[in-house]
Order: sequence, then C-alpha cells, then structure tokens
Amino acid sequence: MKNQYVGDIGDFGKYSMLRAFIDAGIKVGVNWYLTEDDGSNDGKFTDYLNKGVMRRYCPEVFDALKSIAKNKDKSVFDIEKSGILPGTVFYSEILKPEGTPNDREQERSSWFQESMYELKDTELIFMDPDNGLLESDDATKLGGEKYILPSEVESYFLDGHNIVYYCHKGRRPYEQWEAHKSLMFNRIKNAKPAILTYHKGSQRSYIFLIHEKDFVRYRKVIDSILSGWYKVFSEEYTSKGNAAGEAVGDSFDRDYTDEEILESIHFQEKYFEGELLR
Repeated sequence: MKNQYVGDIGDFGKYSMLRAFIDAGIKVGVNWYLTEDDGSNDGKFTDYLNKGVMRRYCPEVFDALKSIAKNKDKSVFDIEKSGILPGTVFYSEILKPEGTPNDREQERSSWFQESMYELKDTELIFMDPDNGLLESDDATKLGGEKYILPSEVESYFLDGHNIVYYCHKGRRPYEQWEAHKSLMFNRIKNAKPAILTYHKGSQRSYIFLIHEKDFVRYRKVIDSILSGWYKVFSEEYTSKGNAAGEAVGDSFDRDYTDEEILESIHFQEKYFEGELLR
C-alpha cells in the first residue's frame, strides 16, 4: 500500500469489504505493508467519487473517501482517523528494508514481529501489499517490500488469525493465475479457502484463509457481499475447491461499466421489491 492510493476506486471496494466483516462483529486488523510513494499515476482513479454511481453500495465509505481524496497530502492515517473501519487495529510502519541482504532480512523480520504484537488481539488480519504474494520466502529480494511472504501469511494463521490478502492476476496466463491463487492453500492444508474479486478499475482479488471453526460465519459475510455487490464483486475458486468442496477452477477478470452496474442495481431493486410483495 502507498499513501498515493488512498481514495482510488480500489480503496472503495477494499474498505467496504472489510466493513462488512466489522458489521458482523469481527475484529479486524490491518497491516498496510506501507511503502513509500513512487510519483506514478497509480492511485489517481477517483472519478467514481464525482459520478456517485457506486455510493449506494456503502455510503459511509464513499462519503469519507470523497472528502479524503481532495487532500493533496492524503494518507492511510486519514483512513485510520475517519472511522469508516470502526474498532480496527492498524499497523502503519513503513516497510523499507535497506543495506546488505542480511540487513534487509533482519529488518523485515523485526518489522513483521512488531506487526504480530500490534495485531495480536484481532481476529481477521488484512494484508495489503502493493503487488500481492511473493512465491518464495526470499526477504532479501530487491523490491520485496511490495510483496507479502508466504511465511508471513502462515505465521499470522498459525497464531490463530484468519487472513485476507490482496493480490492481482496482472499479466499471468490462466494456468499461472490458477497456481498462484492456490499457493497458500497448498501450503496451509487446514485453511478453508475463499476468494473475492473486485471488478472496478484493475482486477483485484482478495484471498481468504479461514479457520474451520469460523468458516460458516465468514461464509455468511462473503455471501452477503456477493449478493449486495452483484457484478462488482464475484467469487473465484481454486484447485482446492469452493465452499462446497467443488474444484471448479473458474475465474473472472472483467471490469463492468457504470451503465452495467446501474442496470444490475435496477434489476436488484425490482427483484427485492417483487420478493417483498409476495
């Protein structure tokens, strides 16, 4: 995560998703995996805030982001102070390993151990790296601060937390994306899988690793997101299967237009109105 991303269209989906879990009584912790801004145009996709089409999905988050995005010096601390994620614990230390490979490895290890302490009383930890999951545990890799390490996901999970982390398909062909999605499920055999993919802006996927004792409760929240955010969030599956244990291997990477979103909203409104009249 970079401060420059705050308020963009991906941010709206991310915070709204987390808020659904908070509203269900789940204590959330966020490790921003915060890195320094890079001066690129990434994070400037805020036109959706002027159109207002997306507001109906989560007005509280939308209105807060509309205010925050106007600030030239916007940062994750604005999100933390906004109240849109009530009760959430944040770990906001910048990840910037420097020096020799050994120095970078030690610095990252200390940084991560501090995050475990800060987030110890949370139930669901959201890991928000720039680029998703690194496929090795090489903490010395240059640019590695933009990724989470598999060992870090595993450490949080073995410490009793449920996990959701950000990743994206990018330019991976279908087969590579299928393998990448399954990486942590193959490593942590007892984790129950779920994947939500957000379709506004560039494709963003959120991979959940859930303890069996919590799965039904989390599944209800995920289903509520899928029904309430029809065509905005969809579910992906892995070789390990979906909630029903079926190895479907399906994937979605389409970005729906505002017109299609409005059409789906009108359909849902008519449907639910019809349901109420029955």
